[in-house]
Amino acid sequence: MNKSILPKDAFNTNNLKTFCLDLTEKTILNTLSDAVSVLTHHGQSVFFNQAWANDSDLQTIEKDHPEDWKTLLSDEDSVTLQKIVKQALPQGLPFSQDILLRNTRNDAFWRMVRLTPYRVVEGQVLLWLLTLTDIEDRKQTELGLVRKNKLLMDMLNISQDCIKVLTPDGRLQHMNKSGCMALGVDEHSGFGMQWLPLLPQEVREKGEEALHAARNGKHARFSGMSCVPDEDPRYWDNLLSPVPDASGAVDAILCISRDVTVQHHSEQRIELLMHELNHRSKNTLAVIQALIRRTVPDPKADYVSVLDKRLISVAKSQDVLVKGEWAAMTVHDLILSQTAVAGDLLGSRIILQGDPSLRLKENMAEIIGLPLHELTTNAVKYGALSNLEGVVTISWDIETTETGKIFRMDWQEAHGPDVHVPDQTGFGSILIARHPANAKGVKISYTFPEGGVKWALSVPADIMLQTPHIS
Repeated sequence: MNKSILPKDAFNTNNLKTFCLDLTEKTILNTLSDAVSVLTHHGQSVFFNQAWANDSDLQTIEKDHPEDWKTLLSDEDSVTLQKIVKQALPQGLPFSQDILLRNTRNDAFWRMVRLTPYRVVEGQVLLWLLTLTDIEDRKQTELGLVRKNKLLMDMLNISQDCIKVLTPDGRLQHMNKSGCMALGVDEHSGFGMQWLPLLPQEVREKGEEALHAARNGKHARFSGMSCVPDEDPRYWDNLLSPVPDASGAVDAILCISRDVTVQHHSEQRIELLMHELNHRSKNTLAVIQALIRRTVPDPKADYVSVLDKRLISVAKSQDVLVKGEWAAMTVHDLILSQTAVAGDLLGSRIILQGDPSLRLKENMAEIIGLPLHELTTNAVKYGALSNLEGVVTISWDIETTETGKIFRMDWQEAHGPDVHVPDQTGFGSILIARHPANAKGVKISYTFPEGGVKWALSVPADIMLQTPHIS
């Protein structure tokens, strides 16, 4: 049974000769590569060009009835096309629509159907051109892009990371399912809202700084949190990366937020344990002090006072390490805190040479503080400070080179016992040689010449020192 895309009375016509084409018109239409049919204003076909006849996909079961091409339409497209034609014919309005058909071999193929006024008399469209254009390649490309886009969306949505695409001014262009859940945003909202107001108030300043850096072409990172009603807070590590266009200008910003809630709670537990360990260690040092005073014949003797000072210095050094009191320290103060384990040797056997006002960036103080503490401990146990003649010289300075200003620090031992490269690499050696080198721009030299251990650090001054000291 034939499907019709027109009202039943659309095929009623009393005089088809009125709608006949002359030879010239037919010749022109036959030169077209697209399949073309001429319709009356009632919707009846009066001509099919040669391209239509040659298109095997448009051949119907009844080969002498090309007007039955509508039977190749899917039910859905047949209903859609019928509604459009019903509106277009009376009003004389052109239209186009992509449709999916199936030939007699049941192969699916795509065509774009266009209905265009052809013969107009006294304002009335008497004839229409119905054109079917082969769009198979274009449609398959479009469908391929749709499938690829869906695959990408599925990949983003299956990720547990919160993935966002921001405009340079901070508006959400897209966010995956995990991100929507974390920030309480409807995934069908269409987005477009500002990203920063979705963050808790206490992290917005960090977020603004990171956004500003990414907007200017730099990668940025900050720690944040999200709070959804009736749920525990979640903690995030946020990485913002600029996405440049062909000219190099920042076109968008990719923000990937990884849930580090478990890590955050673990760090809190470790911090608590470290403070407890520090507390117990200081209690142990206090017990040692009390035992010394009770054991020696004269608690007020000079050597008892020296021991007391050394134990107090060790306790202070431990506080700096455990509590992270590195902020705004000068190089000089940092060295004092980390060599305290050696006691009162400063000025006699620990020689400091450098500008005492040079102030370290907070994150860099730890980078050199830990190796200095380990070097001092090793010197007391095995090196230049383990005998009565050895000397340690610690020097630091800013050197101007062709590539810019470089901060240098040297540790040089002399007159101590013979030294050699350790047979095994322990945790202490890692702190001295490898830990600082993990930081950006830091270069480390750690050698064992005959005169004593030598350790040297070099790093661009703008990475190591606060700005006023490198101008």
